[in-house]
Amino acid sequence: IRSKRVGRGGERRQRSGGEIRGGTFIIVTSSAPPATSKSSLQPLRHLALPLLGLLLLLSPEASALASLPPLSPLRGGTMAMPSPVVVPASGTHSATVILLHGLGDQGSSWAPVASQMSLPHCKFIFPSAATRPVSINMGAPCPAWADIKGLSPDSPDDEEGATQAIEYVHKIIAEEVAAGIPPSRIVVGGFSQGAAISCLSAMTHKEPLGGCFLLSGWLMMRAKVPTMMSPTFISTKVPVLHCHGTNDMVVPFLFGQVSSQAMEQMGVNVDFKPYPGMAHESSPQEVSDLKAFLHGCLPAAPPAPIPDDPSSLSVKELKAILKERSVDASDCFEKADLLAKVKSLL
Repeated sequence: IRSKRVGRGGERRQRSGGEIRGGTFIIVTSSAPPATSKSSLQPLRHLALPLLGLLLLLSPEASALASLPPLSPLRGGTMAMPSPVVVPASGTHSATVILLHGLGDQGSSWAPVASQMSLPHCKFIFPSAATRPVSINMGAPCPAWADIKGLSPDSPDDEEGATQAIEYVHKIIAEEVAAGIPPSRIVVGGFSQGAAISCLSAMTHKEPLGGCFLLSGWLMMRAKVPTMMSPTFISTKVPVLHCHGTNDMVVPFLFGQVSSQAMEQMGVNVDFKPYPGMAHESSPQEVSDLKAFLHGCLPAAPPAPIPDDPSSLSVKELKAILKERSVDASDCFEKADLLAKVKSLL
């Protein structure tokens, strides 16, 4: 393997690795801006596919944050998972964000995201997937939440592996609830395959969570999701943020669009945001959108209850209610439109 890494200071260096039988991979593992930039996720993940359609893997740097106190060891299905990286709340802990990494990565690589979200009341948990053989990697083992047989809308899903990963995420949520954080104050999300698993985890959790976000991800098991989904996920309109770059060659933009459209048809409260020119990575605008989403889902103080009869509220008050709950009001042109959306939340 030949890998190229761009350090946070912009210095480019090369590192030689081992050989994967059956082919050679070029791994572009990080292309981050200088350390003075506060607007981008660090490290950013850039992946590329050769013409043969082979998925490239990441070789993440170890993070100093990996030494933070981990959660108690959990198991996802029959596979033991490494201990997650935990970034405690810097203030009074009243909410939790769980972020799942993508294929070949590890939780510590995403730990710097916590400080960029400016949520002192939030605890961040970055789980790491177990190492398993991955079909799209010619069967070579790497950290993965489930097997990946292909990256097209008609590729079969590893339902058994996905189910184990969902159970694992639910166990992490259960630990947070046991510690006093209600499900409505917990948001799950992830990047790439981690986004796919986090989405299913939110959809199938018995109690509605505070939100879910997908970064360059997709909806797995689309045909089965309607029968798997918890009724409260739809009835409480759990907000879902779905971000995808138009130049993504790993998880194609069309795949993201199809997934978002499928969720909309199921009645999911999803906000799909395309990012022109963005590949399988992040961007300052996406980081800004994610930050705004999390602030809306997990405010420092829970939002005030909605009055039984909101018709007497002003336009400003109606907009505030929708904003507090991360509900898009850009399509509301009259007070009646705002009122209808607010009433739908009751």
